[in-house]
Formats: sequence, structure tokens, C-alpha cells
Amino acid sequence: MPADRLHTTRPARRAKATMWAMYGRTCWICGHDGATDADLVVPRAQAPHQPVSPQAYRPAHGVGGCPTCGRRCNQERGTREQSAVWRPRIDW
Repeated sequence: MPADRLHTTRPARRAKATMWAMYGRTCWICGHDGATDADLVVPRAQAPHQPVSPQAYRPAHGVGGCPTCGRRCNQERGTREQSAVWRPRIDW
């Protein structure tokens, strides 16, 4: 299967459902509640053939944005490593 379709398959949907049960709806990037996207810990651009598992994903805010800080964490992160991503300095 091509790498671009690997994370849209039925096993990936099951892994994402398990990820939601494991981590809840708190965004792993900004730390606020209400995450709606499943973000890959290691971006697909850096590891296109990584295994599909619940541990490969984390909750993040997507296109709708964070209800607290308004950021679209998953899109703003892009293909950068997590350590290079903006994090709030204060606890909202």
C-alpha cells in the first residue's frame, strides 16, 4: 500500500479510536481540551512507512482550532518535531 494511504485504512481508524480512549481530548501540543484531530508523533514526511498503532498518534486541534487559544495546532506544527512547536507560556 502506498505510504500516503497507510494512515487512512480501517486499521488506522481503529488505532485512532484506541488513541482517543487512551489519551482523551487534551491536545498534546497546546495542552488545552477539545482536540479533534489525530496527529502523528513522528510526521509522515519524516517516516512515511511507520507502523499504524495507537501509540503513533496523539490528540491535537485541527482545522476548527482550539476553543481556548484559537490555534490550529496540528496544521501549525506541520512536519516539524514537537520540540520546535509553539507552546503556551501560561496556564489558561
